[in-house]
Amino acid sequence: MPISLRVAMEEFLSDWSADLTAPWRSLIGHAGPDIEAIAPELELEVWEPIFPVRLGKHFPGMPAGAHCLRAFEGIKPDDVHCVILGQDPYPEPGFATGRAFEAGNLASWNELNKMFSKSIRAYMQMIVAARTGDLSYAHSFEEWPKTLAAMESGTVDIEHPSAVADRWVSNGVLLLNASLTLTRFKVNMDEHQTKGHLRLWHPLIVETLRVLASQGKPLVFLGFGGAAADALADAGIDESANGNLRCILREHPAYADAVLSRPNPFILCNDSLKEMGARPIAW
Repeated sequence: MPISLRVAMEEFLSDWSADLTAPWRSLIGHAGPDIEAIAPELELEVWEPIFPVRLGKHFPGMPAGAHCLRAFEGIKPDDVHCVILGQDPYPEPGFATGRAFEAGNLASWNELNKMFSKSIRAYMQMIVAARTGDLSYAHSFEEWPKTLAAMESGTVDIEHPSAVADRWVSNGVLLLNASLTLTRFKVNMDEHQTKGHLRLWHPLIVETLRVLASQGKPLVFLGFGGAAADALADAGIDESANGNLRCILREHPAYADAVLSRPNPFILCNDSLKEMGARPIAW
């Protein structure tokens, strides 16, 4: 018999802020997910997983170390120089890690071809182009086979899939999504996303963006997709940001060519950081 998604998420998120490190807890622990924002008619079958799991919990086949608040792990608020804001976790418990645009359980980069969405492949095309300075890797999604071959052969010096997100985090990148959990997914958005998880997490995500923007240091926001743009706008951040802030918005990389046809956001991020007198990210 199905249960209310509200009830399921309330139980799932009991004492949620205990999973945050102390610096993040003091900064955003007061905000919290909004259980009441979940549409009351949404239901969850007892066999349907909520993922990523909570810190210290386990789901068969999940990536090592995955949990729904992992984006805040391994980086302090004061060390954030770039916020990448995506939409929601990868819609498969075996891939979702809790960090935006990171797929877990990949033995090699070639395994990205198993994923139905183009998003992480287009994302990695932009990363490779930014890292090498060779824009031909990301002219269009047709260049993905060329980019993958360069990654797999060592022509492009890039970490194993299990390590590359750690590189970004160690360089000051917060890998955040507009929703930190998922239950049901559709490419064109399921109600569990639009009326459930995105609403649930919206106050916490907006507060995270707002407090980071208020710290007065050089900071670049990279928003991918409509949910990211909405959260940034509600935090008072858009592409008119100036001073010590910059905001770059793009379509979600699932719409690969719509993103790849525009200037590389990772290169623009570093240009902005240098312009503001800050260290660029080693993408």
